[in-house]
Amino acid sequence: MNGPVKRGVPLADEEIFEADGALRDVCVLSAEAGDWDRVISALREPEAAEPQWEVEFSTTHPLGDALLHSGAAALFAALERSGDSASLSVRIDGIWFTSYFFDWSEIEFTFDPVDVVGPPEVEVVEDFMRRVGDACGRRVVMTMETSTHHEGLPALFEYTPGRR
Repeated sequence: MNGPVKRGVPLADEEIFEADGALRDVCVLSAEAGDWDRVISALREPEAAEPQWEVEFSTTHPLGDALLHSGAAALFAALERSGDSASLSVRIDGIWFTSYFFDWSEIEFTFDPVDVVGPPEVEVVEDFMRRVGDACGRRVVMTMETSTHHEGLPALFEYTPGRR
């Protein structure tokens, strides 16, 4: 994978991943359908299993797993029309990264900082950010959890593909 994940704020890992009751979000801002498709594909590929990655898709939509295979544009349209929900979860060494497909314009995966207890887990977060960024060729940021857009929040970590 390309380049380093950079710290966006001058805080120690212990502060960034403090169990403060808030989740953390890994995001691609200003996403497009192709970005979603490439990220979903990269996370479901067998070679993503290094270390072993467990990937689960869940939906209340009657199409089930076929909905994920229909492409991001069709997935978001179907969820909007039906009012159903869906999630894509990736478990890597005990850390669950979950997207709930809330917003077409942001690829967002939420995780619990309680699961990040030391340098090996920080590396898992960084590897996940690289996988997402390399898949879509776009900048990835990790921020505090928010119910609105992430643009105004400082990036705790950030990764830009192709930068060293």
